[in-house]
Amino acid sequence: MCGIVGVVADPEVIGNTTPMLVQGLRRLEYRGYDSAGFALVECGSYRLLVFKDKGRINDVVKSYNVERHCAVGGIAHTRWATHGEPNTINAHPHIDCRGEIAVVHNGIIKNFAELRQLLEEKGHVFRSETDTEVITHLLEEYLRSGSSMWEAFKKLIRVIEGAYAVAVIYSREPHRIYFARRVSPLVIGLGEGFMMIASDIPSMLQYTRRFVAVNDGEYGYIEPYRLYLEKDGREVEWRHRVMTVTWSIEDAEKGGYPHYMLKEIMEQPRALFETYTGLASSQELEIAAKLLSSAERIFVTGAGTSYHAGLVFAYYMARMARRPVIPFISSEYLAYRDMDHSSSVLVAISQSGETIDTLQAVRSFKSSGGRVIAVSNVIGSTIPREADVTVYTRAGPEIGVAATKTFLTQVLALTGVALTLARYNDSMTQNEYKKAMDTLKNAGHAASAGIDRSIRAVELLASSLRSKGNIYVLG
Repeated sequence: MCGIVGVVADPEVIGNTTPMLVQGLRRLEYRGYDSAGFALVECGSYRLLVFKDKGRINDVVKSYNVERHCAVGGIAHTRWATHGEPNTINAHPHIDCRGEIAVVHNGIIKNFAELRQLLEEKGHVFRSETDTEVITHLLEEYLRSGSSMWEAFKKLIRVIEGAYAVAVIYSREPHRIYFARRVSPLVIGLGEGFMMIASDIPSMLQYTRRFVAVNDGEYGYIEPYRLYLEKDGREVEWRHRVMTVTWSIEDAEKGGYPHYMLKEIMEQPRALFETYTGLASSQELEIAAKLLSSAERIFVTGAGTSYHAGLVFAYYMARMARRPVIPFISSEYLAYRDMDHSSSVLVAISQSGETIDTLQAVRSFKSSGGRVIAVSNVIGSTIPREADVTVYTRAGPEIGVAATKTFLTQVLALTGVALTLARYNDSMTQNEYKKAMDTLKNAGHAASAGIDRSIRAVELLASSLRSKGNIYVLG
């Protein structure tokens, strides 16, 4: 999960949009904080200026003196990595070969590898490891073929697959931002002489209280005095969808929920979808299954909730892949320290990739000849770096202390590993495997339906309990 924000304005109304971009992005930092970046269309020259780096937003703003630059419009991004480690090159925005097109993106482009290969064969030079960069080069390629930017953008939407919220700025059209949404959230902010676009309302609430949520499958562009929407090639009437928000900024930062815990519960369906999509577009499951198939002994470890995800993994490994797994809490790794692990594989689960007990277990197994499969939510963290193979979840940052979306995405990823191994060792037919993976694919819908069914019952139960002095929980 990442955060994006963009602004275009009439220079007579707002002389410099850079402060709006900086402030808007700061309010999105909860969506990702391993890198940040800005693409500004410079006042007067209309040159495209790009500033990006690893680290938090304020550090990037200060290091590059972003706020001293005047911009008639721009886009910005705060990243939680899903493709490519967190570094300057992989940070958004990404640009084309000519430095005229910049893009920010939240989501996963499922078919980026094949698109990248095609574009490289046509002479495009890629600078990063990200899936996002294919967008700029595709647009550049369509422009080379004689398309207008609007025509090129619509071609792009027909070609890319996966989940995305995309914003594109083109220096030759300095007062326009193109956008598209599939699954990942995107909202338009309607101003007087300016327009904004962002991942959520809080990043724009300081500047406007009138918004239009972009629906799934819609795309279009914003200009200082215009919003244009399309879907499936037909213009969409949006004026009846304008909503006026009365939340305070403090409330809005939690998406209108009273606290992050509830917000993250509601984010579980999207996190499951993005994790499945990411795994389906990579070779992570195949590589992990191949490593497990060669192991004489399989261990799984984690701390807290990650350990419980490991217990689910052990169950499905026995049931579906016909392979026993030894689970242990990572703080107890010393019990296995003196064993020969030259034929062992350890599955190490850590949301952050930095859990100290789990890291010590990884190092202990590797020192005894063992191999390690990491399951983590943070690209480039320590445990994935030290592992032989990593299976990534795509839950985005989790601020609440109690695990919600990170636990479910771990279970989904680990179940995918068990299913792939079952197919690999013929414990499951290809048809059975396909049906099981289709069920995993629908996990997000199942979670959404479960949340919807539970809301009313939870509200009634909470109402009946709020006046009680004591609660006894048996079990």
